[in-house]
Amino acid sequence: MAVHEETLWPWHEPGLIVGYDGSDDARRALHWALIEARLRHCGVTACMVWNRPPDAGIDNLTAELFRRQASRELNEGMHMGRRWGHGVPLHPRLMRGFPVTQLGYASRHGELLVVGSQGHGAIEGLLLSSVSAGVAAHAWCPVAIVRRPPTRPADSPIVAGFDGSAPAAAALRLAFTEAHLRGMPLTIVQADPDLPGKGTSADDLDLHHEIARLSAEFPTVRPRTELVAQDPAKALMHAAGHARILVVGSRGAGGVRGLVLGSVSQRLVRHSPCTIIVAHARP
Repeated sequence: MAVHEETLWPWHEPGLIVGYDGSDDARRALHWALIEARLRHCGVTACMVWNRPPDAGIDNLTAELFRRQASRELNEGMHMGRRWGHGVPLHPRLMRGFPVTQLGYASRHGELLVVGSQGHGAIEGLLLSSVSAGVAAHAWCPVAIVRRPPTRPADSPIVAGFDGSAPAAAALRLAFTEAHLRGMPLTIVQADPDLPGKGTSADDLDLHHEIARLSAEFPTVRPRTELVAQDPAKALMHAAGHARILVVGSRGAGGVRGLVLGSVSQRLVRHSPCTIIVAHARP
C-alpha cells in the first residue's frame, strides 16, 4: 500500500496514534500499540514525521529524496504491523515538520499516543529521546512511552501514583482501565515524606472516593493501596521496578501553574524502568 503525504486529511477514528521512525524502539512501540488496540477494539494510526535537515540544501529534489525515504520506512512498518496486528486496523500517515509539533497535533485526535523511549539518533545509555520527552509534556491525550519489557512475574501489577491533583485523577482512571483490559492487578501509591506526622487528609478522602467510584465502574479490578512516607519520585521509581506499567499524571498537586510536566513526572518519564503512561487533565 502506497503512503501519501496528506497532512490535512481528516482523522477518521484514528484510535491509537504511534510515532514511528523505523528504529527498533519505534517497532517496539508499534507492536505494543497493536496489542493495546486489540484490547480496546480500535485501530492504530502510525505517524511518520519527516523533514529535510537544515544543512541539506533547499532544492525540491533533496526534499523529495528525504520524503521518499520516510515513505519507504513507513511502508516497511506497515508490513510488519499488519503481520503482528491480527486484524487490527492499521493506517499510515506521513507528515512533514518537527516530530514534537506534528505528534502533538496528532494527539488531539487519538485516545492514546504511543512512542518509543529513544529512536533514530538516540545516544546509547540515554533512556529517553527529546521527542519522547517533548510529546509526553505537550500532548493532548495520554502518552505511553514504551520501554523494552523487563523480566517480570506474571502477577506484576500496574502501578499508579496519586496525589489528589486533577492529572493524578486522570491517571487513576487510566490505570483502572489498563488493569481491566489486561486482567492485571493494580497498586495505587500515595507518597509523602511527611506522611507519618499526618492524620487523615483531604487527599486520603479523595483517593477513597475515587477508588470507590472507579471500582464500581471496573468491578473486575481489585486495587491495593500503598501509603509511603517517602519522596513521591523515589517511591514511584521503586514501585516501577516491580511493575509492568507505571501510570502517572502530567503534573502533581505541588506543580507550578503553567508547567505541563511536573518535576516528579519528568524524573519518572526519563528514568522509569518499565513502560510509563502519562495522563493529561485537559479542559
